[in-house]
This record gives sequence, structure tokens and C-alpha cells, in this order.
Amino acid sequence: MIPLPKEFHGLLLIICGPTGTGKTTLSERLVGSHPEIERIVTCTTRSSREQERHGVDYFFLSNLEFDEALARDEFLEWAQVHAWRYATKKNAIFDRLAHGTDLVVNVDVHGAQAYRQAFADRPAMRGRLVTVFIMPPDLQTIHDRLLTRGQDSPEQIERRTKTALYEIEQWAEFDYCIVTGSKDQDYARLEGIWSAEKCRVSRLRPSTLAGPKLDGPGGDAAIPPTRPGC
Repeated sequence: MIPLPKEFHGLLLIICGPTGTGKTTLSERLVGSHPEIERIVTCTTRSSREQERHGVDYFFLSNLEFDEALARDEFLEWAQVHAWRYATKKNAIFDRLAHGTDLVVNVDVHGAQAYRQAFADRPAMRGRLVTVFIMPPDLQTIHDRLLTRGQDSPEQIERRTKTALYEIEQWAEFDYCIVTGSKDQDYARLEGIWSAEKCRVSRLRPSTLAGPKLDGPGGDAAIPPTRPGC
């Protein structure tokens, strides 16, 4: 009788990349397709855009509210991005991971580094972080996407393009890199990364249930994991 592997480690999937690479669309599709994955709602001091909802897309904070939360040490990480500040609250992450919930969040390259450090400093969280960089095929693609969405002034587009160049230079610091193709291709690759990471032996433990005995040349054969696809 061989005990079956059972998942017990929640993991945090970080999606990072330049503006206009579809990070938000990818994370929303992953959450929508897999109810066991939850999105981390981050904080920002920028104003909400049309159809964005407080507590769903972001927690929209005033500069004073942001400063007060910062003084109370509520943030795991925060960063100044252009004219606004963004942050992630600690209570949005660690308790949920400890209960085995998988999480996904979009951050910039500085935020990704802050997550790496925070998880490295917490022994119970080590091995639960997976980072994915979404790479545009070229800078012209970023420029064209910013023009198409019509949300930025020429000055903002120039600034975001320069930031994108810096971010692209950091791609080798990540666990995975997806060079963007079609939306379906990008999603299939991201979903494949999540599925493979969930099958890592380091994320599994023996369950109390014993698997069926399989006959083979060596006696009992290895029993496959209980999670479909592994």
C-alpha cells in the first residue's frame, strides 16, 4: 500500500512585464478558469479608470491613506510607478497561502524583487513563489499597444516605453519567460506553468489514503498523484 501524494502548499504566481503585454488579461483569465486560484487585489494612489471597481480591481487609496498604511507596516512591498504608488498588503497573502490557497498577482520588476526578499525571509514561505515575465516581441509592439488603448498622452507613452526597456533587461531574474504571441498562446503557456508547478514533488505530501496495489516486475508500482494532469 503506497500513500498517494496530496497537495498542501499554496503557491503565489507573480506575473510581471512591461505595460501593454496583457498581464491583467492573463491573470483574470487564469482566475476565471480555475476557481481554486484567487487574485490578489493591490493598492494604488491613482484614480480609478472607467469600469474599475474599488476592492475588485484595486484598493484606491488617497495619498494620506497610503502613508498611514505605510506607517503601520501593512505593506509587503510598495513602489512608485510614474506619478502613482502601488502596494500589496501582507494580510492579502500569507494567511491565504498558509491555508493552501493559490494566488496570482501582477507587479512591476521592483515589486517582484521585494516579493522574493520577503518570501526568502520567511522559512514557511520558501518555495511557494513562482515568477513569470511576459516579454513583448519588440518595443514597437509596446508603443503600438499604448497608442491603441488611447489612455496615455504622448509624454506618458514615451515614459512608459523607456520604463519598458528597463523592465525587459530584468527578464533573466525570473523563473519563466513568455514571449508574447496570440492571447490564446500566452494563456496556454501561463496555465501550463501553473499546472507544472502544482505537480512539483516539493509541493506534495503523502496523504492518509493508501493507493491501490499495482503488480509489476518490481512489485508495487508507483502510484500516480491524485491531481488530474500530474
